[in-house]
Amino acid sequence: MTEPSWRQLSFIPESVLKSTVLKACGIEPPVAAICRFFDGGLFRVFATVPPGVNYAEGIQFTLYQETGSRLFDDYKQVLRAAKAASGTPTGDALRQWFAYYNPPKP
Repeated sequence: MTEPSWRQLSFIPESVLKSTVLKACGIEPPVAAICRFFDGGLFRVFATVPPGVNYAEGIQFTLYQETGSRLFDDYKQVLRAAKAASGTPTGDALRQWFAYYNPPKP
């Protein structure tokens, strides 16, 4: 089996389906394979870093819903606003996606 192209994989939006397929194949993709866009079906989240800001400290999340868009600095606020409950496929996939942008603190 050939090595997957992580750059090509990064163009596929993160979603429950992508997360499920990678987990079933036993693949833990590197950060280079993570798309900055999460498709939750009824909502979408986009991760951005404002110009001149350090990546680890300045990540911002934009939540797009039918009612409009909102900007958040904290992923927990996005989870609350998107109503992505823990233990649901969408909630778990979204938390897994956030883990790439919010590494555990030492």
